[in-house]
Amino acid sequence: MLINFTVGNYRSFKENKTFSLNATSFQEHKEFIREGNGIKFLPVVAIYGANSSGKSNLLSALQMMKKILLFSVKTNPTEILITDPFLLDEQNKHKPTFFEVVFLSEGNTYKYGFEYSKDKINAEWLYTIKNEREKLLFIRNDNGIGVVSKDFPEGVDKESSTADNRLFLSLVAQLNGKISLAVMNWFEKLKCFSGITDSDFKLYSCNYLFENNENSLKAKDFIKSMDLGFTDIQKAETDIKDYAFSEINSEMKETIEQEIPNLWDKLLPPKWNETNIPIFKTGHLFRKSDGTVTEVFFRNDKMESEGTKKIINISGPIVEALSKGETFVIDELDAKLHPLLTKKIIEIFNSPDTNPNNAQLIFATHDTNLLSNKILRRDQIWFAEKNRDDESTDIYPLSEIKEQNGEKIRNDRVYEKDYINGKYGAIPYLKS
Repeated sequence: MLINFTVGNYRSFKENKTFSLNATSFQEHKEFIREGNGIKFLPVVAIYGANSSGKSNLLSALQMMKKILLFSVKTNPTEILITDPFLLDEQNKHKPTFFEVVFLSEGNTYKYGFEYSKDKINAEWLYTIKNEREKLLFIRNDNGIGVVSKDFPEGVDKESSTADNRLFLSLVAQLNGKISLAVMNWFEKLKCFSGITDSDFKLYSCNYLFENNENSLKAKDFIKSMDLGFTDIQKAETDIKDYAFSEINSEMKETIEQEIPNLWDKLLPPKWNETNIPIFKTGHLFRKSDGTVTEVFFRNDKMESEGTKKIINISGPIVEALSKGETFVIDELDAKLHPLLTKKIIEIFNSPDTNPNNAQLIFATHDTNLLSNKILRRDQIWFAEKNRDDESTDIYPLSEIKEQNGEKIRNDRVYEKDYINGKYGAIPYLKS
């Protein structure tokens, strides 16, 4: 489980900012709070903010950290690293990017982070945390890599084998280090998705739904709980050409075929043209003229709404996160979805009954219907806001906002109304 994440000098994040899933001592919805290794944390956090406020950048930063770590061991020693620093400040353009996570995995709490620029890893560190006390396992800086041999023996004598542009942790994990593998495994299980381009993972969900095991049944139950208006769901197949065109409207399809004859023969080897792609079909009741009723199935990508397709497409990763107690991060969760469907997904993650393995849902949204003390705790609501002076992003939870009298926002306030009226910031600056 993710406890907190810190990012600095990445896109709109100029200074280091920390996003936390630590639960506060607030008394509302205590049943939402989960606990592990002496740490109380939250299963759901929503992030609000105006367009271009930095909400997506925060989630992108977490995904970027994951990407750099998992691909580090494959990095060529002379390869340039992917950087995306804050560009509106001359100094920051040349400073390293900062990433750090604190997370709970396999009963242990770890703090891992690194700083990097385009040609090297500037710093790297790994700690364990117990009873709020940190224990250093290794640290990397301009002087080299220092390993605490007693607590991190798997890293001993491997310090000099790490190239300047590679992460030490990934090297040790490749050599089957127990602790380093635990850290790597947590990142591998971290699920980061876009809520707009949900078609990117529909193949994953298609296969997940029809594996004929307990998890596939859970995924189907999840879809049924959304009451999407169809009776059943089936797996079918189509060829690669038809699958690719399924995301394109018919007018554009005709234009492409007229302007570029034999496009697929030019793009794909003959063998690929014979490849079949799994797709969904949804069942609907058909009433015959004689009064009898039968069930007919249609391709969901052609007949169902965008919201229905999205629920089906994200069902696999959501159910897998719930089954394995993983962290599910999604930008624009509410895109294409009715507010009640978004609310239902939140309730599933918040409830210990439907989320017994302590999975987490972290999402960015514009849906103000969710700003309710009946749906979310104050520490489950975060805001992203850009500084008007330098366009850098700041993030903060509702639980830290104070009234003019210095007191914190009460849980009986109408959060949605207050937010729309600008009480919490993180709204567009609209000129009258």
